[in-house]
Amino acid sequence: MKLPYELMIALRFLIKGRSQTILIIAGIAAGVAVQFFLSSLMSGLQRSLIDRTVGAAPQITILPVDVTPQPILSSLARPATNREPQFIERSELLSWQQYADFFRRVPGITAVAPVINGAANVERGGASVAVAVKGLEPEGGFAIYKIAQKIVAGRPALASDTALIGKTLASRLRLGPGDPITLTNRREGGITLLVGGVFDLGTQSAENLVFISLDRAKSLFGLSGISTIELQTADVFAASSLAARYAGEFNRIKLESWEEKNASLLQALRSQSSSTSIIEFFILFSITLGIASVLGISAVQKSRQLGILKAMGATDLSAFLLFLWRGLLLGVVGAALGTLLGYGLALLFMATAGKTLSFSFDLAPVYLVTPALLALAASTLATLLPARKASRLSPVEVIRNA
Repeated sequence: MKLPYELMIALRFLIKGRSQTILIIAGIAAGVAVQFFLSSLMSGLQRSLIDRTVGAAPQITILPVDVTPQPILSSLARPATNREPQFIERSELLSWQQYADFFRRVPGITAVAPVINGAANVERGGASVAVAVKGLEPEGGFAIYKIAQKIVAGRPALASDTALIGKTLASRLRLGPGDPITLTNRREGGITLLVGGVFDLGTQSAENLVFISLDRAKSLFGLSGISTIELQTADVFAASSLAARYAGEFNRIKLESWEEKNASLLQALRSQSSSTSIIEFFILFSITLGIASVLGISAVQKSRQLGILKAMGATDLSAFLLFLWRGLLLGVVGAALGTLLGYGLALLFMATAGKTLSFSFDLAPVYLVTPALLALAASTLATLLPARKASRLSPVEVIRNA
């Protein structure tokens, strides 16, 4: 297939001015590489922070609405929806099975765990440590907290006579699998359990946490129902929309997403993303300005050749396309080299940092393709003004003034 002659002439111009061509391509490649490196770095860092925050935690929490007890026929009582029981609850969910069954059928919800939350003291020998106790059903609870992956000693199992404890608590009281502990509560007395396993959820707040079975938690805290229902979603970023979508389905519970609990973290991440976008914008602007300046000068330098071409029959459109091809070729080569350079730098950084790096780069295709396409668009747009100028050259004036 015969190539357009404008493309052939554009290639000749680029080869003849190779030093200028190399300089422009190097600038585009550097810009694309920095954009990709920054985008993948920030995305990887943000994903790591979010995973540490909610990766081993519920993304949606269902809480009972604190309703003051009223007669069931009172006009002050909030009416139940057709999905809810016809009695008023406060402080605990008594009919939690109805809610749990509903959310198990909701698309996008991958795990449902009824939970009892409370505070107690762990007694071991003469030592006593205040802990947070979480009673749950292993089926849903272990999936939400990723217990199988987080166990560092013992077995990821929970029976009526066993407890799972945090790594810091185990170290502080010198506890290990098989050791007995006593959980005491001022109102209800205490229960004695065996340590079934030690976990490390990776967050400081969870290190003094004790998991026990739901039934033992009920007896420890004297409850008939449960405290909350915890949900895990397939997409962590869909939690807020799911909570908002189903909040109107019920009057006596409220759905709270992890984004509501971690508003300050999300604000910090948004600020970080904005800063990165500003940096990337100025990189792109610099690329565009540089290419436009160089090609603008080139249009003046090549005016004699353009004048001769027009005298030989080249149209204004051909002169325009000649410069457009130059920008497009520079963009394609620069974007390709920049993508390879950025990808190589990310791999080199991860290999060099090794285990000292607490997160990994996000090498998703979108972070490879987007900077390349933006650079290609910028380099092409940067040629429009020089191309327009070249198309308006008068061959008579150019040859006369040569």
